[in-house]
Amino acid sequence: MISLMPRRCLPAVGLLLAGSLTWPGVGWAGEADLERVQPLAATSVTAQALLLMKDTQDSSQVKKAVELLQQQLHHTPDDRTARLFYGYGQLFLAGDFMLKKNYMRAAELSKQGFYAQDQAAEQEPANWSLFYLRARMDAFVPAENGRCVVANKDLDTLAEDPAVPASLQPMLTLMRARAEQSCAHPALAEKARQSLRQMGNQGTSLLPLLNGAAPSWRAEEINDVLLPLMEARP
Repeated sequence: MISLMPRRCLPAVGLLLAGSLTWPGVGWAGEADLERVQPLAATSVTAQALLLMKDTQDSSQVKKAVELLQQQLHHTPDDRTARLFYGYGQLFLAGDFMLKKNYMRAAELSKQGFYAQDQAAEQEPANWSLFYLRARMDAFVPAENGRCVVANKDLDTLAEDPAVPASLQPMLTLMRARAEQSCAHPALAEKARQSLRQMGNQGTSLLPLLNGAAPSWRAEEINDVLLPLMEARP
């Protein structure tokens, strides 16, 4: 109960807010994009898990996704994509336990989630998509987790990689603004916001997302990050 565990006693990693770990909900993508994901579920465990986790408010579905990914990792421990999404699932479950005021369990799951993300990205450094997905989570979690430092490091890496599609630049800039904001760098956060304003409709459409929960997946993220990863993995 919260009366038995004051906020100051909670581990920093346990200060996750469920609303800040929002996976895309029912309207997570256009119908055409959703149709592109569904056929992959027949052969890709990662695709199956991704579809199960599309609504993070449904903890039973998220648990099923985590179990699928856990089984995949048991048989194929070097599947970095499955490991990264396993980390996502753990973080979403941590958010659910936060809502239930089970702070110790939330702290445990969030620690496991971040660890799985780190393993996935750092053990396959040539795969920029994994760094993108780690930054996609870390840029939007509460500042108390301290993950803004990791997000900024990943964003620096992505900025130097010519393989990263230009279509992702608006989202990368939004992530930068959020990460700098969490790291208490107001000048750098404002610089990123100004960059968004200079990107035309693609950038200005993201300005309302500078605060609040993580945004739903955008079509360019599905097409240029998620689908290639799932098509390349069993």
